[in-house]
Amino acid sequence: MDTIGARPGKAELVSEIEQTWAKLNGSLSNLTPEQMTQIRDPQGWTVQDHLVHLAAWERSVVTFLQGKPRYVGLGIDEELWGGEDDIINASVQEKHKSMALAEALADFHSVHAQLMNLIDPMSDHDLYRPNSDYQPDKTAELDERPIIGMIYSNTANHFREHQEWIEGLVSEKHIEGS
Repeated sequence: MDTIGARPGKAELVSEIEQTWAKLNGSLSNLTPEQMTQIRDPQGWTVQDHLVHLAAWERSVVTFLQGKPRYVGLGIDEELWGGEDDIINASVQEKHKSMALAEALADFHSVHAQLMNLIDPMSDHDLYRPNSDYQPDKTAELDERPIIGMIYSNTANHFREHQEWIEGLVSEKHIEGS
């Protein structure tokens, strides 16, 4: 999907989402609960925090496709929306810091299933409708980028990015403990 000038369709989008989702879950299946909850990166994030983060951003797309503001899906205050991603991400992490691992994993999988269910009936044409078609506030500046970009950025691309961080976090700790 990163090919310049290419206009991927639904089949390509879904295929890439499914591949990166499977790869991420394959990596997660090799981790112990302790590795998911006790190893922290320099920012204090655990693997579980990464999963909560991924679910929150995926949920933001679900709520957007349902005609609600993305900050609702992220579970953040409206005032934070549009600000720095690091501040938004810190707010999401803080809000979920006491969540149990089993709950975080269940939410991670449930939100993904919700998004895939919303994508399922969409056509190639639907995926190239502008974000503004879903914007709840039509008085705001309209976002004319195609919705496929938001979906891709918050699924396949995001899974790939965080999988690298998760694997690096766990392997660094493993090396330190050797």
